[in-house]
Amino acid sequence: MFGGRRRRREEELVAKDRWRTARRLVDEDVTVLGEQLAELHVDTLADDLDPVARDHYRRALEHYDQAAQLLAASTSAEDVLAVEQVVADARYHRAAVLAVRDGEPLPERREPCFFDPRHGPSMQDVEWAPPSGAARTIAVCAADARRLSAGEEPLVRLVRVGDRWVPWHLSSGTGGAIDAGVQLARGSSHGVHGQQNLAQAYLKQTTDGASGIHGPFG
Repeated sequence: MFGGRRRRREEELVAKDRWRTARRLVDEDVTVLGEQLAELHVDTLADDLDPVARDHYRRALEHYDQAAQLLAASTSAEDVLAVEQVVADARYHRAAVLAVRDGEPLPERREPCFFDPRHGPSMQDVEWAPPSGAARTIAVCAADARRLSAGEEPLVRLVRVGDRWVPWHLSSGTGGAIDAGVQLARGSSHGVHGQQNLAQAYLKQTTDGASGIHGPFG
């Protein structure tokens, strides 16, 4: 009887930890999106946007508002993860406004930038190799594609997992960062040694991932 209650209590705590971690990550996304849309308004304020651009701008704002409302009403990690698609739609419409304004073709519906989804939808595939790792083809935004072609470093998003900052592409996205963060947090209940073992395991997995070996976080 008491064992069942304890298990349910532990499951509730884990679910709450996952929700808090997810909400923190996606709240960053929504905040940055709001800033990007505010900048977009300033950038296009003096422009006479054509109907296509105006429609994309309106839809970007609508998706942003919807994302903020869904995030505020969320009660589980799954609720928060569902907000990611709404944010991705808003990013697409923002990219469409910029494309129309600059006289470029509308962007395709593609996966987000490999290095940071906040950069918006990827624009092209490039070959890239992490330090001491094997080359692979990845989808990146136009800005990171230019940086890589010029021999510069891409702008990589770092996400906090436990007490460490990890590159976005090694975290398996929001879902992976949530699970890794909860695992490290729950490990603290096993004392200092438990935390150290989890941290060491995480570091090994991220190091392996950088070498082209994809573990749970790669």
